[in-house]
Amino acid sequence: MKRSTFALVLSVVGLCNSQAALAASASQCLAEDEVTALVGYALPAVIDGTMKTCRPHLSSNGFFATRGSEFSSRYAARKESNWPKAKMAFLKLGGGKDEKMASMLGNLPDESVKPFVEAMVGELVGSEIKPDQCTAIERGVRLLAPLPPENTAELVAFVLVLADKPKAGKTSSFPICKPAA
Repeated sequence: MKRSTFALVLSVVGLCNSQAALAASASQCLAEDEVTALVGYALPAVIDGTMKTCRPHLSSNGFFATRGSEFSSRYAARKESNWPKAKMAFLKLGGGKDEKMASMLGNLPDESVKPFVEAMVGELVGSEIKPDQCTAIERGVRLLAPLPPENTAELVAFVLVLADKPKAGKTSSFPICKPAA
């Protein structure tokens, strides 16, 4: 699958691949439900970061310009229900590189950690998207728009799990736990 043709997957994969570099061991792997929660929590920031990055490159009457804010709001309404597992996943991803930092973040009040996570997601999204991808990303988001937010998060997590197959001679780029047999 081309990254530029599946908008939210592109953005979330960019985020996850950047974060995956921080995970150092198999003990830091994420269960599929943790991936789903992380995606569900991150989607509003991903959508907002994507719209901000792509706005100069898209039509003023396109999906992002006319319905992007409403679309993002639907996902933002579910952030709190995703937070507990998303926080665990975020701490696992960051803990592989710096356990002291992960411990410190884990001990901070959630209201202090959330803005940090959201700002990081927004910045990562902005840095991963190239201007020539914006039209395809907008189309992908428009195609996903009719789905309920929980289905979109689960679909993106499903794609991430499917895409997490190590190739010959290479290790997995995203630390997803192997399901129990």
